[in-house]
Amino acid sequence: MKHICLEWNQHTPIFEKTINNMKKIVFFLFVSILAVSSTQAQKWADLSAEQKLSKAKGFREDNQKFLKEKLGMSEDQLIDIDNTNVCFLAALERINAYGKDSATKEKWAKSAVQARQAQLDMIMGPEKRKQFQEFMTAKVNKAKAAAGK
Repeated sequence: MKHICLEWNQHTPIFEKTINNMKKIVFFLFVSILAVSSTQAQKWADLSAEQKLSKAKGFREDNQKFLKEKLGMSEDQLIDIDNTNVCFLAALERINAYGKDSATKEKWAKSAVQARQAQLDMIMGPEKRKQFQEFMTAKVNKAKAAAGK
């Protein structure tokens, strides 16, 4: 898979609307990973849409803070990372919608993951991508541990 996403003019209203909508999807994707834990011992299904969005925003803000403060990402890099994630999620949706069977979907999903990793390596460098990956893995493991209590 050579190109997953087309280059868009970042100053168009359509682009801004699309990015904002996709950011919400990214929020919910990350929150679904952490849905097993809750600071108030509530089940994810019991939370209102506003509570879910609030938790998603908090999760994203924590990630953005790590990217800025610990990894030194610029605003342009953060925008490029968001755009990469938007394209990645869109690719996964297409793979799920058009994949004929599980083996085909898995093959194309692996290609999408490799393309995303290559793009993030270009944006932040392989070492910083690895640090961010470790940060995310630790967050997920912490959430799983909290859910097991």
